[in-house]
Amino acid sequence: MFVREAEFKDYSKIAQLHTHNWQQAYQGILDDQYLEDRLSVEHQAIWQTRLTQPPLNQGVILLEEGDKLCGFVCLYGNHSFEHGTMIDNLHVADGYRGKGLGKKLMSEAAKWATKHFADVGMYLEVLTKNESAKAFYDSINGIDAGEVTWKAPCGSHIACHTMTWASPSALLDKTD
Repeated sequence: MFVREAEFKDYSKIAQLHTHNWQQAYQGILDDQYLEDRLSVEHQAIWQTRLTQPPLNQGVILLEEGDKLCGFVCLYGNHSFEHGTMIDNLHVADGYRGKGLGKKLMSEAAKWATKHFADVGMYLEVLTKNESAKAFYDSINGIDAGEVTWKAPCGSHIACHTMTWASPSALLDKTD
């Protein structure tokens, strides 16, 4: 397994994995027509934009096996005054789940945050109905800071929980 930071050339395969995972995890939660008709095009545009001129506080870390994208994490350093660095995306490909890659990606995110934004916490938002993801974050000592509502791109309002870690080192202690 090879770890590296994403480059522009990676946008399409990142978008494909992101789209596939949303279609699986969010079916019945987000609008089905949105997931089938618009999501792929939107994710291609999002990732092309994110990797064309990334903001200085953005990190996108890939896990690869050969030329296969096994997973990725995208984070934004010091994104929130209250919670710190935001983990915006964490995705593992089919066939690689249950093998510790999510934990490895969270560890890599914590290392990146330690290098760039060590003095602030880390957080992410997880859909309330995404019980397996919530259980994973609980297992690595994510602290539930409460419920928020996400206005999804399809227009739906979705209940989420904000999971926090006091610092990158607190997350690294549970993932490395």
